[in-house]
Amino acid sequence: MKKDYQTLQQLDRALKIFRRSGIYDRVNTKLSDADIMVLFCVAFCDINQKVKLTDIAKTLKVTLPAVTHKVNDLVDKSYLEKVPSAKDLRVIFIRLTENGKKYVESIRDDYYKPIEQLAIHLGEEDSKNLLRIMNKISEIGKIKI
Repeated sequence: MKKDYQTLQQLDRALKIFRRSGIYDRVNTKLSDADIMVLFCVAFCDINQKVKLTDIAKTLKVTLPAVTHKVNDLVDKSYLEKVPSAKDLRVIFIRLTENGKKYVESIRDDYYKPIEQLAIHLGEEDSKNLLRIMNKISEIGKIKI
């Protein structure tokens, strides 16, 4: 199969422009993006759903040890709490503390503003197509050279 270097160059250029676009310029937050993603994951789950570490790892598509480290850090900072299951003490559920709920509420709209502007600019169909393509890209993981 012959390589289409023009297309590869255009993709490379487009990805570089996307990275520099400022779409990821977030509000000044006292927590890292990774911390915030964990908080949002816990906050935006179905209200009645009990969230476990494995649920967070699966949703964010990261390893369980990475989530465990972040959750423990957020527990230490009083944003999350661990609650043992009443049925099985080996099972631990994760939930926001009052401090965590207040923090999520205080940054949510500003945090997602750049992405919201992108979605408005693209429109519903192109936003769904971009999401489909980004999910497809994430399936291949890191490209090895």
